[in-house]
Amino acid sequence: MSLESVPVSSFMTKNVKTETEDQNIQAVCKTMNENNIGSIVVVSLGDKDRKPVGIITERDIVRTIGQLNPSLLHTPIRELMSKPLITLSPSSTIRDALQTMQQKNIRRIPIVERTTMQGIITYKDVFRAILNNRISLDNLVSNAAITEGHRVVFDQYREFFFNNILQKRLNYDKQQ
Repeated sequence: MSLESVPVSSFMTKNVKTETEDQNIQAVCKTMNENNIGSIVVVSLGDKDRKPVGIITERDIVRTIGQLNPSLLHTPIRELMSKPLITLSPSSTIRDALQTMQQKNIRRIPIVERTTMQGIITYKDVFRAILNNRISLDNLVSNAAITEGHRVVFDQYREFFFNNILQKRLNYDKQQ
């Protein structure tokens, strides 16, 4: 199987945590902490369909807090979130997700059909798709490791791959 034939909908997280654009960083951090996640999709306040309009990530929060401006802690996240929101459709492929992440220097992409959020895909989900579909590491490297940006992705994939193997080995050893 290849990256071009696996849809993102097969590996995306469907239960996406959201906050409305009027919330502040404290509410976002609380939701991220309670759910052990690295981002929150921001949805429109007045729209009954809760259309996704932005995203706020751990990086965004660190940048905001790093400014050492206490008033930013009470600023609505609509002013701090990353926008415009970069999205893909559920029928987009894992390759589409990987290329978009590399080109836009992002780690997460909400999956949207029309204006309705269907899920979110992250680098870890992409790596899981690669592992689960036994896509050759050599194939990934020969197709992707041309630029420095691709090398970063390859290094992240390698780290994920070996952590996954290590975790499986630890779980196996515990069962023995």
